[in-house]
Amino acid sequence: MAVRILLFAALALGVAAAQQKTASSNTRPGVSDNASGAALEGARPTSVLKIVKAKGVVKSIDLQQRTVTIAPAKGEPLVLAFSQPAGREQVKTGKKAAKRLGKKRLRLEELESGAKVRAQYYPVLAQLMELVVE
Repeated sequence: MAVRILLFAALALGVAAAQQKTASSNTRPGVSDNASGAALEGARPTSVLKIVKAKGVVKSIDLQQRTVTIAPAKGEPLVLAFSQPAGREQVKTGKKAAKRLGKKRLRLEELESGAKVRAQYYPVLAQLMELVVE
């Protein structure tokens, strides 16, 4: 009987430890990179995020920070980051660009400055949801 009580207590402590939230669980689900995820801790929105669409030209690309600066027709340039890990950024090509480039998707390294793009982004987080090269 004492063995069963000890096993039950050990099981209860193990479940409690497994359910404890960590810094990485408070950021984006599915991302285990604590180095970049810890920077977003506390910036988690309390409501549904608004998605904004914009058209513009790629002004600059920062491969170290994984950010893209887009200059829209009106307004100030937008500096937007990718929420996906490096190598999984959503850079797609439109129909004309796909014919011209021969690819439906691009890596961030293949994106050129001066390219016309359509972007969907979260203004609260300054993160890109999707970037389409036209």
